[in-house]
Amino acid sequence: MLTGIFKGTLLCCDDDNSTWNSIINADRHPLNETASVLRVLYRIVIPTIVIGGIFGNVLIFLVLSTPVFRGISYLYLRGLTLANAGVLLSWIPVFIRLGYGTRNNYPSVFYHAHLELVAVNTFAIASISIMTCLIVDRYIFIFFPVRIRSRNARKNIRSFILCSFILGFAVSAPLTGMRTVYEQQEDTGTLFTLRENISITRSALWNAYIWIMEVVLRLCPTIILLLLNSFVVKRFLQLNARKREFQSVSEKFRTANVPETSLLTRNRGYREEQHLTTLMSMMAICFIVTMIPSILLEFVYYDYKSTDGAYLLFRAFAAVTELCNFAIHIIIYFICSREFRKEFFKLLQNRCRKSTVEEDLERPVGEIEDYSRHGTTVRLTPEQTKLNSPASASKLNPMEEDKESEVLNASDIV
Repeated sequence: MLTGIFKGTLLCCDDDNSTWNSIINADRHPLNETASVLRVLYRIVIPTIVIGGIFGNVLIFLVLSTPVFRGISYLYLRGLTLANAGVLLSWIPVFIRLGYGTRNNYPSVFYHAHLELVAVNTFAIASISIMTCLIVDRYIFIFFPVRIRSRNARKNIRSFILCSFILGFAVSAPLTGMRTVYEQQEDTGTLFTLRENISITRSALWNAYIWIMEVVLRLCPTIILLLLNSFVVKRFLQLNARKREFQSVSEKFRTANVPETSLLTRNRGYREEQHLTTLMSMMAICFIVTMIPSILLEFVYYDYKSTDGAYLLFRAFAAVTELCNFAIHIIIYFICSREFRKEFFKLLQNRCRKSTVEEDLERPVGEIEDYSRHGTTVRLTPEQTKLNSPASASKLNPMEEDKESEVLNASDIV
């Protein structure tokens, strides 16, 4: 579905405006059952996934817009949510065409011919680009923690997200010429149908364009997500093992009934990194699994016939699995993020604004902003809070103190 061109998607050009018209005309008995299954998929299953996914992505965006999720990584995740919602919205005309056919008017057929593929692929490319760069960004900050973010990091991330959508549109622009509107005069009037633009799609240049997009926008992101996410997970497993070892040693010397105050335990940034690692791992697994059917279809049905029932069913299954990648992130958030669940229920109870005001009023003086890792905050110890209070002499040199806290925060994951 990234390109909307290959046999692995439901967006390919058919001679008819609906998928099963040619099936029923070709064979009245055996393929009639295939047409019935396709009707269920296009009229019930896919619309349910699309509508549920749009609702879920709207909820994700609302929750991630609360002040609790103010880190740099959540800027990426908000952009990813917008891209996923765009993919699902652009699929509404697609399943209407596949399930019920097109309306016999020129504007409707023109959209399906020239704009449908561009809309779907623009948001899909933006989604893959944002997700890939998020895992690359997290890999850099986990394995190279001494790097400090600039104070323009948020502005740069927003600019990059915008550029991802622009890049998706630029790459998808040639798809406007893949289809044409065919006008046929009949007794009842003019009939508008879709036709493949053979003069373009049968050329060697077009095939090269398609294969480059498949490799760059499907295979390469899959490999990057698999490798880098594996490295990140391995790194945090090592850190957790080191933390357990440190805790086992410290408990021998810790006074009874005294809470643990180690840096890894107190540091909100470290805990947030653990949650983000779990969240990104689930998203990467979901992306890779949903890409497998479409990739396999290119090899299993290399020489295919458009009326082959098995091919059409597998093609529909591949599209359903890819759509699930954009629709089920709400489930992943609920499973992997306790903070997300808490803020979601607060939002349902209309308490988000009240909780934000209370948090701002109760914020300790010693809490500072950490630009070394995703813009999260670090709550200092009581001793450090006293040193950071307005009456402390250390406030005379705040820049030096900020630098020391950033280095301290970055060194905990070395």
